[in-house]
Amino acid sequence: MFLARFIDFIEQNCLFAEGDKILLAVSGGKDSVLMAQLFKQANYNFGIAHCNFGLRGDESLRDQNFVLALADEFKVPFYTINFNTYEYAFTNKISIQLAARELRYQYFEDIRQQHNYQKIATAHHQNDAIETVLFNLIRGTGIAGLHGIKSKRGQIIRPLMCFDRGEIDSKIHKQGFTYVEDSSNESKRYTRNHIRQTVIPAMRVVNPGLEKTFKKNIAYYQQVESYLAQQVIKTEEDIIVKTNNLITVNKQKLKAQHSLIVYELLKPFGFSGIDCEQIILKLDTTSGLNFFSKTYHLIIDRENIYIKPITNVSLAEIKINETDTEITFNTTCFTQTGLRNLPEVLTTNLDTIFIDADKLVYPLTMRAWQQGDYFIPFGMKTKKKVSDYFINKKLSVFQKTEIPILVNGNGQIIWLCGMRSDNRFKISELTKRVVCFKMQQKF
Repeated sequence: MFLARFIDFIEQNCLFAEGDKILLAVSGGKDSVLMAQLFKQANYNFGIAHCNFGLRGDESLRDQNFVLALADEFKVPFYTINFNTYEYAFTNKISIQLAARELRYQYFEDIRQQHNYQKIATAHHQNDAIETVLFNLIRGTGIAGLHGIKSKRGQIIRPLMCFDRGEIDSKIHKQGFTYVEDSSNESKRYTRNHIRQTVIPAMRVVNPGLEKTFKKNIAYYQQVESYLAQQVIKTEEDIIVKTNNLITVNKQKLKAQHSLIVYELLKPFGFSGIDCEQIILKLDTTSGLNFFSKTYHLIIDRENIYIKPITNVSLAEIKINETDTEITFNTTCFTQTGLRNLPEVLTTNLDTIFIDADKLVYPLTMRAWQQGDYFIPFGMKTKKKVSDYFINKKLSVFQKTEIPILVNGNGQIIWLCGMRSDNRFKISELTKRVVCFKMQQKF
């Protein structure tokens, strides 16, 4: 019955196809040992991988040798690696637990690809799902944190999710399977261990059928999450436009959404629930308000919200000397060419301008737009604020900052590069020398 339930669960949830080669993540503990035994009994095609994190001295080596012996007994491929987990955690400024997680999953994926395994199987079970839900509730979570551990996620499968802790312990005892105990599982230094040893037993006193209750709740939360995901997709299609690296969100339509939808829309860009609360509160404030996640920059503008990845591109100004022939500003390349003779035909290409060289004061400056900038647009006689010109062109806040501006040594704007030149520097019948500037995007 136990083996049949195991096989049925795999087939009903389409965890892998017949004939697939599966890489088992085996620590040597009772859960992963039982998983390996069931794969052997079901006659599946599998290999075993084990990570030695070097955190428990001789005990870590004991576990490694135990799993090696198990693989030899089953006559299946065995893969192992020794990690310096402390060094990795220190270098990346993360906890030991998170470091071990990142290291092992990356190693498993590397082995999967190198040796043509279709899936990676881990030995998580129903009680692990309960611990995960409680852990997420304690530290704070969205709806996704309540679905526990799914039986399938990408290339990771969890074929023991049809069993709870008691069933696994009983099966191990009845079959007499040998395994190794991880002493760190007894330490209450780790939050998950404290939940397992203290919180869950206390909850079981109130509800002896805790596992069954959580199983039903998790199934319900998964349905809620699925429905929410569908609503988020519909909303995203209606109010979000993605153009290259710029995400544009219709502000009025976003205001009409429930805060839960707003959170789910902004979560992929790294904004937390608290961030989203602040963004919602500030939607009616003066435009130009900035928010930052670790990877994205969000600006609330007049009619839209703009989101863009944070890059290492510098917007610092650069100086241009008369002898410079090639100039690079952020992602744009410029050429400066002095012409002895006035060209017979002046190109009207927006990426090329011809300037009266005698009006230039070197060094010139290439920089981004600044508040208070103004120029006299080509063909006009009165000055205009650059910000007003950008508004008329319907440029977003991000686009404004990305337009290179060529400035004369006396502070006068020569060219809003790629858009419009200043009338004061135009060529006339009195022009004796000409300078040509051309621009081209690097990528």
